Amino acid sequence: MPLLVLCTPILCASLLSKFGIPGYASLGIGIALPLLMLALGFGMLNDSVRIDPKRLSFYCITLAVLILPQLLQAGTFSMNSLYMLALLHIPYVLVLVRGAELAPKVLTFFLYIARMLAVLAVAQYFLQGFIDNALLYPIDNLIPQEFVVQGFNAQGTINYGSTQIRATGVFMLEPSFLTQFLAVAIVAESVTSRRLWPLGLYTVGILMAHAGTGILILALCMPFVVFIHRRWDLLALGILGIVVIFVFGEALNLNFLTNRAGEFDDPNSSGFARFVGGFYMFEQMLWPNLERALFGYGAGAFMDYVHLFDIEVADMPMTKMIFEFGLVGAFTYFVFIASCLFASPLPRMLSVAIGLTFLLNGMYVPFSHGLALGLLVLTSTRKVQTVTAPVPLQPTRAARA
Repeated sequence: MPLLVLCTPILCASLLSKFGIPGYASLGIGIALPLLMLALGFGMLNDSVRIDPKRLSFYCITLAVLILPQLLQAGTFSMNSLYMLALLHIPYVLVLVRGAELAPKVLTFFLYIARMLAVLAVAQYFLQGFIDNALLYPIDNLIPQEFVVQGFNAQGTINYGSTQIRATGVFMLEPSFLTQFLAVAIVAESVTSRRLWPLGLYTVGILMAHAGTGILILALCMPFVVFIHRRWDLLALGILGIVVIFVFGEALNLNFLTNRAGEFDDPNSSGFARFVGGFYMFEQMLWPNLERALFGYGAGAFMDYVHLFDIEVADMPMTKMIFEFGLVGAFTYFVFIASCLFASPLPRMLSVAIGLTFLLNGMYVPFSHGLALGLLVLTSTRKVQTVTAPVPLQPTRAARA
Protein backbone atom coordinates (compact mmCIF):
# COMPACT_ATOMS: atom_id res chain seq x y z
CA MET A 1 0.00 0.00 0.00
CA PRO A 2 2.72 2.62 0.80
CA LEU A 3 4.42 2.10 -2.56
CA LEU A 4 1.05 2.36 -4.31
CA VAL A 5 0.47 5.70 -2.58
CA LEU A 6 3.78 6.96 -3.98
CA CYS A 7 3.18 5.58 -7.47
CA THR A 8 -0.33 7.04 -7.81
CA PRO A 9 0.82 10.68 -8.19
CA ILE A 10 3.33 9.59 -10.85
CA LEU A 11 0.55 7.79 -12.73
CA CYS A 12 -1.69 10.85 -12.41
CA ALA A 13 1.04 13.00 -13.95
CA SER A 14 1.57 10.61 -16.85
CA LEU A 15 -0.52 7.60 -17.88
CA LEU A 16 -3.80 8.88 -16.39
CA SER A 17 -3.44 12.57 -17.17
CA LYS A 18 -5.66 12.58 -20.28
CA PHE A 19 -8.68 10.86 -18.77
CA GLY A 20 -11.44 13.26 -17.79
CA ILE A 21 -14.58 13.33 -15.70
CA PRO A 22 -17.77 13.46 -17.81
CA GLY A 23 -19.29 16.91 -17.52
CA TYR A 24 -16.00 18.42 -16.36
CA ALA A 25 -13.52 17.17 -18.97
CA SER A 26 -14.42 20.10 -21.24
CA LEU A 27 -13.22 22.42 -18.46
CA GLY A 28 -9.85 20.67 -18.35
CA ILE A 29 -10.69 18.67 -15.20
CA GLY A 30 -9.60 15.05 -15.19
CA ILE A 31 -9.50 12.11 -12.83
CA ALA A 32 -5.92 12.83 -11.75
CA LEU A 33 -6.53 15.10 -8.75
CA PRO A 34 -9.52 13.17 -7.33
CA LEU A 35 -7.62 9.90 -7.69
CA LEU A 36 -4.56 11.41 -6.04
CA MET A 37 -6.64 12.65 -3.09
CA LEU A 38 -8.32 9.23 -2.82
CA ALA A 39 -4.98 7.43 -2.65
CA LEU A 40 -3.73 9.78 0.06
CA GLY A 41 -6.99 9.34 1.96
CA PHE A 42 -6.56 5.55 1.97
CA GLY A 43 -2.96 6.05 3.06
CA MET A 44 -4.08 8.09 6.05
CA LEU A 45 -6.74 5.52 6.98
CA ASN A 46 -4.19 2.71 7.20
CA ASP A 47 -1.69 5.01 8.93
CA SER A 48 0.93 4.81 6.17
CA VAL A 49 0.53 8.54 5.49
CA ARG A 50 0.73 11.10 8.29
CA ILE A 51 0.69 14.85 8.75
CA ASP A 52 4.02 16.60 9.20
CA PRO A 53 3.35 19.14 12.00
CA LYS A 54 6.05 21.59 10.92
CA ARG A 55 4.91 21.51 7.31
CA LEU A 56 1.28 21.93 8.42
CA SER A 57 2.31 25.03 10.36
CA PHE A 58 4.07 26.48 7.31
CA TYR A 59 1.00 25.67 5.19
CA CYS A 60 -1.28 27.55 7.59
CA ILE A 61 1.09 30.53 7.66
CA THR A 62 1.17 30.57 3.85
CA LEU A 63 -2.62 30.52 3.61
CA ALA A 64 -2.86 33.31 6.16
CA VAL A 65 -0.41 35.47 4.20
CA LEU A 66 -2.38 34.84 1.01
CA ILE A 67 -5.86 35.30 2.45
CA LEU A 68 -5.61 38.12 5.02
CA PRO A 69 -4.68 40.89 2.52
CA GLN A 70 -7.69 39.82 0.44
CA LEU A 71 -9.97 40.45 3.41
CA LEU A 72 -8.35 43.69 4.54
CA GLN A 73 -7.93 45.61 1.31
CA ALA A 74 -10.76 47.01 -0.77
CA GLY A 75 -11.71 45.16 -3.91
CA THR A 76 -13.16 41.86 -4.99
CA PHE A 77 -11.57 38.44 -5.06
CA SER A 78 -12.65 34.90 -5.90
CA MET A 79 -13.38 32.64 -2.96
CA ASN A 80 -13.47 29.67 -5.34
CA SER A 81 -9.92 30.47 -6.41
CA LEU A 82 -8.78 30.55 -2.78
CA TYR A 83 -10.60 27.30 -2.00
CA MET A 84 -8.98 25.59 -4.99
CA LEU A 85 -5.53 26.86 -4.02
CA ALA A 86 -5.95 25.66 -0.42
CA LEU A 87 -7.33 22.25 -1.43
CA LEU A 88 -4.68 21.61 -4.08
CA HIS A 89 -1.86 22.10 -1.58
CA ILE A 90 -3.23 20.09 1.33
CA PRO A 91 -1.22 17.00 0.21
CA TYR A 92 1.98 18.99 0.75
CA VAL A 93 1.60 18.66 4.52
CA LEU A 94 1.66 14.85 4.29
CA VAL A 95 4.56 12.40 4.47
CA LEU A 96 4.77 8.64 4.01
CA VAL A 97 5.89 6.73 7.09
CA ARG A 98 8.37 4.67 5.02
CA GLY A 99 8.92 7.38 2.44
CA ALA A 100 12.71 7.59 2.62
CA GLU A 101 13.00 3.81 2.40
CA LEU A 102 10.75 3.61 -0.67
CA ALA A 103 12.16 6.67 -2.47
CA PRO A 104 14.59 4.67 -4.70
CA LYS A 105 11.79 2.29 -5.69
CA VAL A 106 9.38 5.02 -6.76
CA LEU A 107 12.21 6.70 -8.68
CA THR A 108 12.80 3.41 -10.53
CA PHE A 109 9.07 3.23 -11.29
CA PHE A 110 9.17 6.80 -12.62
CA LEU A 111 12.11 5.97 -14.91
CA TYR A 112 10.35 2.89 -16.29
CA ILE A 113 7.37 5.04 -17.24
CA ALA A 114 9.71 7.59 -18.83
CA ARG A 115 11.30 4.91 -20.99
CA MET A 116 7.89 3.64 -22.08
CA LEU A 117 6.73 7.16 -22.97
CA ALA A 118 9.93 7.81 -24.94
CA VAL A 119 9.47 4.59 -26.95
CA LEU A 120 5.83 5.47 -27.65
CA ALA A 121 6.84 9.00 -28.70
CA VAL A 122 9.38 7.70 -31.21
CA ALA A 123 6.83 5.23 -32.58
CA GLN A 124 4.17 7.94 -32.84
CA TYR A 125 6.46 10.20 -34.81
CA PHE A 126 7.99 7.76 -37.28
CA LEU A 127 4.90 5.62 -37.89
CA GLN A 128 2.88 8.56 -39.18
CA GLY A 129 2.10 7.91 -42.82
CA PHE A 130 2.16 4.14 -42.25
CA ILE A 131 -0.47 3.84 -39.53
CA ASP A 132 -3.68 5.84 -39.16
CA ASN A 133 -3.14 8.76 -36.77
CA ALA A 134 -6.29 7.73 -34.90
CA LEU A 135 -4.42 4.59 -33.81
CA LEU A 136 -1.26 6.50 -32.95
CA TYR A 137 -3.25 8.95 -30.80
CA PRO A 138 -5.99 6.60 -29.57
CA ILE A 139 -7.06 8.43 -26.42
CA ASP A 140 -7.73 11.65 -28.35
CA ASN A 141 -9.52 9.98 -31.27
CA LEU A 142 -11.11 6.70 -30.17
CA ILE A 143 -12.38 7.47 -26.67
CA PRO A 144 -15.56 9.59 -26.33
CA GLN A 145 -14.56 13.22 -25.81
CA GLU A 146 -16.51 13.56 -22.56
CA PHE A 147 -13.95 11.17 -21.04
CA VAL A 148 -10.90 13.05 -22.38
CA VAL A 149 -9.48 16.21 -20.80
CA GLN A 150 -9.92 19.15 -23.17
CA GLY A 151 -8.15 22.48 -23.58
CA PHE A 152 -4.68 21.18 -24.42
CA ASN A 153 -2.78 21.02 -27.71
CA ALA A 154 -2.86 17.23 -27.93
CA GLN A 155 -2.31 16.86 -31.69
CA GLY A 156 -0.39 19.92 -32.80
CA THR A 157 1.75 19.85 -35.93
CA ILE A 158 5.48 20.53 -35.83
CA ASN A 159 5.06 23.83 -37.69
CA TYR A 160 2.58 25.82 -39.73
CA GLY A 161 1.57 24.02 -42.91
CA SER A 162 3.04 20.69 -41.84
CA THR A 163 1.03 17.48 -41.51
CA GLN A 164 3.54 15.87 -39.13
CA ILE A 165 2.02 15.72 -35.65
CA ARG A 166 4.20 16.20 -32.58
CA ALA A 167 4.59 13.21 -30.30
CA THR A 168 2.86 13.02 -26.91
CA GLY A 169 3.88 9.52 -25.89
CA VAL A 170 0.17 8.60 -26.28
CA PHE A 171 -0.68 9.41 -22.67
CA MET A 172 0.62 12.93 -21.98
CA LEU A 173 -1.72 15.92 -22.22
CA GLU A 174 0.45 17.63 -24.83
CA PRO A 175 4.03 17.51 -26.18
CA SER A 176 5.37 20.03 -23.66
CA PHE A 177 4.46 17.76 -20.73
CA LEU A 178 6.17 14.84 -22.43
CA THR A 179 9.40 16.80 -22.86
CA GLN A 180 9.35 17.96 -19.25
CA PHE A 181 8.72 14.43 -17.97
CA LEU A 182 11.63 13.09 -20.03
CA ALA A 183 13.87 16.00 -19.04
CA VAL A 184 13.30 15.22 -15.36
CA ALA A 185 14.06 11.58 -16.19
CA ILE A 186 17.37 12.60 -17.79
CA VAL A 187 18.35 14.53 -14.67
CA ALA A 188 17.28 11.66 -12.39
CA GLU A 189 19.12 9.03 -14.45
CA SER A 190 22.26 11.17 -14.67
CA VAL A 191 22.61 11.59 -10.90
CA THR A 192 21.76 8.00 -9.91
CA SER A 193 23.32 5.85 -12.64
CA ARG A 194 26.02 5.88 -15.31
CA ARG A 195 23.86 4.18 -17.93
CA LEU A 196 23.91 6.13 -21.18
CA TRP A 197 21.37 4.34 -23.36
CA PRO A 198 18.33 5.59 -21.37
CA LEU A 199 19.60 9.16 -21.75
CA GLY A 200 19.74 8.71 -25.52
CA LEU A 201 16.22 7.27 -25.53
CA TYR A 202 14.83 10.16 -23.47
CA THR A 203 16.60 12.69 -25.69
CA VAL A 204 15.15 11.23 -28.89
CA GLY A 205 11.71 11.26 -27.27
CA ILE A 206 12.11 14.95 -26.44
CA LEU A 207 13.14 15.77 -29.99
CA MET A 208 10.11 13.91 -31.40
CA ALA A 209 7.81 16.11 -29.31
CA HIS A 210 9.17 19.33 -30.86
CA ALA A 211 8.54 21.34 -27.66
CA GLY A 212 11.00 23.59 -25.92
CA THR A 213 10.11 23.46 -22.21
CA GLY A 214 11.89 20.17 -21.56
CA ILE A 215 14.99 21.47 -23.31
CA LEU A 216 14.83 24.57 -21.11
CA ILE A 217 14.90 22.36 -18.00
CA LEU A 218 17.93 20.50 -19.34
CA ALA A 219 19.71 23.73 -20.25
CA LEU A 220 19.34 24.95 -16.66
CA CYS A 221 20.01 21.67 -14.84
CA MET A 222 22.55 19.67 -16.81
CA PRO A 223 25.51 22.07 -16.40
CA PHE A 224 25.16 21.64 -12.62
CA VAL A 225 24.74 17.87 -12.98
CA VAL A 226 27.95 17.71 -15.03
CA PHE A 227 30.06 19.71 -12.59
CA ILE A 228 28.55 18.61 -9.26
CA HIS A 229 28.49 14.91 -10.15
CA ARG A 230 31.58 15.06 -12.38
CA ARG A 231 29.75 13.66 -15.39
CA TRP A 232 32.31 14.75 -17.96
CA ASP A 233 31.04 12.02 -20.29
CA LEU A 234 27.72 13.87 -20.48
CA LEU A 235 29.51 17.09 -21.35
CA ALA A 236 31.22 15.37 -24.29
CA LEU A 237 27.94 13.79 -25.42
CA GLY A 238 26.15 17.11 -25.10
CA ILE A 239 28.69 18.82 -27.34
CA LEU A 240 28.41 16.00 -29.85
CA GLY A 241 24.61 16.28 -29.79
CA ILE A 242 24.73 20.01 -30.47
CA VAL A 243 27.03 19.41 -33.45
CA VAL A 244 24.67 16.74 -34.84
CA ILE A 245 21.65 19.03 -34.45
CA PHE A 246 23.51 21.89 -36.09
CA VAL A 247 24.55 19.76 -39.07
CA PHE A 248 21.43 17.63 -39.55
CA GLY A 249 18.79 19.73 -37.80
CA GLU A 250 17.01 20.88 -40.93
CA ALA A 251 16.88 17.39 -42.43
CA LEU A 252 15.49 16.01 -39.16
CA ASN A 253 12.94 18.85 -38.75
CA LEU A 254 14.79 20.03 -35.65
CA ASN A 255 14.91 23.69 -36.62
CA PHE A 256 12.19 24.21 -34.00
CA LEU A 257 15.04 24.58 -31.49
CA THR A 258 16.28 27.82 -33.05
CA ASN A 259 12.72 28.96 -33.74
CA ARG A 260 11.78 28.50 -30.10
CA ALA A 261 14.82 30.45 -28.95
CA GLY A 262 13.64 33.41 -31.04
CA GLU A 263 10.19 33.45 -29.43
CA PHE A 264 11.41 35.45 -26.44
CA ASP A 265 11.71 38.51 -28.70
CA ASP A 266 8.43 37.98 -30.56
CA PRO A 267 5.37 39.50 -28.79
CA ASN A 268 3.09 37.28 -30.89
CA SER A 269 4.66 34.00 -29.78
CA SER A 270 3.64 31.67 -26.96
CA GLY A 271 7.14 31.83 -25.50
CA PHE A 272 6.90 35.61 -25.13
CA ALA A 273 3.42 35.35 -23.56
CA ARG A 274 4.58 32.72 -21.07
CA PHE A 275 7.96 34.04 -20.00
CA VAL A 276 8.29 37.71 -20.98
CA GLY A 277 4.86 39.34 -21.22
CA GLY A 278 4.30 39.23 -17.47
CA PHE A 279 7.17 41.65 -16.82
CA TYR A 280 5.58 44.23 -19.12
CA MET A 281 2.25 43.69 -17.38
CA PHE A 282 3.84 44.26 -13.97
CA GLU A 283 5.55 47.42 -15.22
CA GLN A 284 2.26 48.86 -16.39
CA MET A 285 -0.27 47.60 -13.84
CA LEU A 286 1.57 46.51 -10.67
CA TRP A 287 4.77 48.38 -9.84
CA PRO A 288 3.27 51.91 -9.99
CA ASN A 289 0.99 51.04 -7.04
CA LEU A 290 2.95 50.05 -3.91
CA GLU A 291 -0.01 48.37 -2.22
CA ARG A 292 -0.78 46.29 -5.30
CA ALA A 293 2.89 45.43 -5.74
CA LEU A 294 3.06 44.10 -2.19
CA PHE A 295 -0.35 42.40 -1.91
CA GLY A 296 -1.67 42.04 -5.47
CA TYR A 297 -5.08 42.49 -7.03
CA GLY A 298 -6.79 39.54 -5.34
CA ALA A 299 -7.33 35.84 -5.95
CA GLY A 300 -8.71 35.13 -9.40
CA ALA A 301 -8.03 38.68 -10.63
CA PHE A 302 -5.50 37.75 -13.30
CA MET A 303 -8.11 36.66 -15.85
CA ASP A 304 -10.18 39.79 -15.14
CA TYR A 305 -7.31 42.16 -15.92
CA VAL A 306 -5.18 40.37 -18.49
CA HIS A 307 -7.49 41.31 -21.38
CA LEU A 308 -6.93 45.00 -20.55
CA PHE A 309 -3.23 44.68 -21.27
CA ASP A 310 -1.99 45.40 -24.79
CA ILE A 311 0.49 42.46 -24.88
CA GLU A 312 -0.56 38.82 -24.59
CA VAL A 313 0.32 37.34 -21.20
CA ALA A 314 -0.11 33.67 -20.31
CA ASP A 315 -1.49 32.41 -17.01
CA MET A 316 1.85 31.19 -15.63
CA PRO A 317 2.33 30.41 -11.91
CA MET A 318 4.90 33.14 -11.22
CA THR A 319 2.92 35.77 -13.12
CA LYS A 320 -0.38 34.72 -11.58
CA MET A 321 0.91 34.59 -8.01
CA ILE A 322 2.66 37.96 -8.14
CA PHE A 323 -0.27 39.68 -9.85
CA GLU A 324 -2.94 38.23 -7.57
CA PHE A 325 -1.06 38.05 -4.24
CA GLY A 326 1.78 40.53 -4.69
CA LEU A 327 5.43 40.09 -3.83
CA VAL A 328 4.67 39.18 -0.21
CA GLY A 329 2.21 36.42 -1.04
CA ALA A 330 4.18 35.04 -3.98
CA PHE A 331 7.42 34.92 -1.98
CA THR A 332 5.75 33.07 0.90
CA TYR A 333 4.06 30.60 -1.43
CA PHE A 334 7.18 29.68 -3.38
CA VAL A 335 9.26 29.38 -0.20
CA PHE A 336 6.66 26.92 1.12
CA ILE A 337 6.79 24.91 -2.11
CA ALA A 338 10.60 24.89 -2.09
CA SER A 339 10.70 23.72 1.54
CA CYS A 340 8.54 20.73 0.54
CA LEU A 341 10.47 19.88 -2.63
CA PHE A 342 13.90 19.94 -1.00
CA ALA A 343 12.99 17.76 2.00
CA SER A 344 13.32 14.53 0.03
CA PRO A 345 16.28 12.14 0.44
CA LEU A 346 16.56 11.94 -3.35
CA PRO A 347 19.27 13.99 -5.11
CA ARG A 348 18.87 17.77 -4.94
CA MET A 349 19.13 18.23 -8.70
CA LEU A 350 15.96 16.19 -9.07
CA SER A 351 14.23 18.68 -6.77
CA VAL A 352 15.54 21.52 -8.92
CA ALA A 353 14.26 19.92 -12.13
CA ILE A 354 10.78 19.27 -10.72
CA GLY A 355 10.75 22.74 -9.19
CA LEU A 356 11.28 24.19 -12.66
CA THR A 357 8.20 22.37 -13.93
CA PHE A 358 6.17 24.42 -11.44
CA LEU A 359 7.22 27.58 -13.27
CA LEU A 360 6.42 26.18 -16.74
CA ASN A 361 2.82 25.00 -16.30
CA GLY A 362 -0.52 26.19 -14.99
CA MET A 363 -0.90 26.05 -11.21
CA TYR A 364 -3.92 23.78 -11.31
CA VAL A 365 -2.55 21.28 -13.84
CA PRO A 366 -1.83 17.99 -11.99
CA PHE A 367 1.45 17.35 -13.84
CA SER A 368 3.94 19.18 -11.60
CA HIS A 369 2.06 18.33 -8.42
CA GLY A 370 2.06 14.63 -9.31
CA LEU A 371 5.82 14.56 -9.87
CA ALA A 372 6.49 16.58 -6.74
CA LEU A 373 4.26 14.54 -4.44
CA GLY A 374 5.32 11.11 -5.69
CA LEU A 375 9.06 11.67 -5.92
CA LEU A 376 9.79 14.38 -3.35
CA VAL A 377 7.10 15.51 -0.91
CA LEU A 378 5.73 12.20 0.35
CA THR A 379 9.16 10.55 0.49
CA SER A 380 10.50 13.03 3.01
CA THR A 381 10.39 12.24 6.71
CA ARG A 382 11.96 13.99 9.67
CA LYS A 383 12.48 10.70 11.46
CA VAL A 384 15.08 9.56 8.93
CA GLN A 385 18.48 11.20 8.63
CA THR A 386 18.76 13.25 5.45
CA VAL A 387 20.73 11.55 2.69
CA THR A 388 23.35 13.91 1.31
CA ALA A 389 24.68 11.61 -1.42
CA PRO A 390 22.61 10.58 -4.46
CA VAL A 391 20.36 7.60 -3.84
CA PRO A 392 21.69 4.99 -6.30
CA LEU A 393 19.55 2.72 -8.39
CA GLN A 394 22.61 0.52 -8.86
CA PRO A 395 24.89 1.17 -5.86
CA THR A 396 28.11 -0.29 -7.22
CA ARG A 397 28.12 1.84 -10.36
CA ALA A 398 26.59 4.95 -8.80
CA ALA A 399 29.25 4.94 -6.10
CA ARG A 400 31.89 5.51 -8.74
CA ALA A 401 29.95 8.54 -10.10
